[in-house]
Amino acid sequence: MNETRDLPKSAREQPAASPPIASARGQLAYILSIILVPVLAIPLCIALGTSNFFLTHGASVWVRANDSIFNITNRDCDVLVFGDSTAMTGINPEIVQRDTGDRTCNIAVTNAVLAVTNTLTLDHYLENNRRPRVLLLQFSPDEFRAESHKWENSIYPEGLLELLRHGTPAQRREVYLHRPREAVAFSGYTAGFTAFFFIKDAWFHLSHQRAAEDTVVVRNGFFTPPGPPRTACDSARAITDPTHGAFAQSVVEAYREAYTSRADRVLINVAPIPACDPNLKEYQDQLDGVTSNALLPLPLALFNDERHYTEAGSNQVSQLVSEQIDNLPTGTRPLHDR
Repeated sequence: MNETRDLPKSAREQPAASPPIASARGQLAYILSIILVPVLAIPLCIALGTSNFFLTHGASVWVRANDSIFNITNRDCDVLVFGDSTAMTGINPEIVQRDTGDRTCNIAVTNAVLAVTNTLTLDHYLENNRRPRVLLLQFSPDEFRAESHKWENSIYPEGLLELLRHGTPAQRREVYLHRPREAVAFSGYTAGFTAFFFIKDAWFHLSHQRAAEDTVVVRNGFFTPPGPPRTACDSARAITDPTHGAFAQSVVEAYREAYTSRADRVLINVAPIPACDPNLKEYQDQLDGVTSNALLPLPLALFNDERHYTEAGSNQVSQLVSEQIDNLPTGTRPLHDR
């Protein structure tokens, strides 16, 4: 008897089952695609973040200002300003030059760049430009605390961008091999900000309106961030200095030791902060007699966020710097007729 013919019709018409090997290969290809796509995307996004394309299609005004310093060569500045973003937004070189008659340049960077690259930007500038008469370093009072000099538990993509673009091969290998978490976060940062750029660009073509940050103009390393004057101080965790000023003193001494031979005079300033800052007294006690100036409290209306200045605020900070330079002892301040 023909056994197939005796089976029900529905059973005879069922297709044969897929071979087990083919099914396993399909599953393996699917799993590999899930794994390989992000693995390949990470180095591609890192390469994007270190490219010139990203600087014009994703990078913020802060990042572009940071990176542009590496293109400066053969500049002759009597007064060279370096530091964190309190100097970027607080010391207007045009005002200092107008008040003192000394050619002034601002090459300050954000605290994220300082945390990762330390003085990479300043060292590159000094190697490729004329020696300044006065090197003025200005930092927020927070920068004189030990916590600000560690980035193991924080992601600083702006600093990683500068390190990967301008650091040594050994420094880049250090990031890839020993800081994989930060490298992966950096790839996500570049992908996200690039996508955001194209979204903003599409919105501009539809509405003809630019985001406030996109209208900022950087002049000689200085700019005023967009935003109205502040009306209320942020609440902040109370700080204490277990070193009683010793760490701040070590920071200042390290800067002076490193740069005294590279400028006629090195000034290490602490930036003014809002008078309502809850840690003002602690900072003043910590930095008293340590920095080249005293920590000055300013009205809250001169700030547009916790540490950055309005135009009126930067005018006042710049005038304070001009007075400080004019009051330097004879022979250590710039000469107007150079």
